[in-house]
Amino acid sequence: MAISQAMWVHGHALQNENPALTVGRIGWAGQIRHPGTSGWYHLAIPTAVIITDIRLRVDAAMVMFSTGAQGSIKSFHVWDGDNKILGLDGLNLTGTNVFSRFVLPQNPRPSVRWGLGISIFTALGTDPNAAWVDIHSGGVDLI
Repeated sequence: MAISQAMWVHGHALQNENPALTVGRIGWAGQIRHPGTSGWYHLAIPTAVIITDIRLRVDAAMVMFSTGAQGSIKSFHVWDGDNKILGLDGLNLTGTNVFSRFVLPQNPRPSVRWGLGISIFTALGTDPNAAWVDIHSGGVDLI
């Protein structure tokens, strides 16, 4: 099935769940720099719900990121409103300029009802020079 839309949001739109864990911003990324912490961060994805009288379905969700040696992404969740349509836990995503794409279950692929968002759980070690995660962007493919 062909992709109908690809919706992305830039990493500087990254929001933190814990107000004590601020998100730094640079031109291409939201920066998470809180050594010794873990926490949830969220990207609200602009969402085309209906195109030409057809309700779209989510094919896959993606994130592009970089980490320091003591930073990692541990969970990746996709939401349609308050309905979790993908929950991946127990991850250990690390690296530089990594593009990770997660295909949603196919039987059936969820139709978009409200609006899409991505939640990312990060864990950081204690070394301030190595304990960081940059979220460059996140997005979804819609069919």
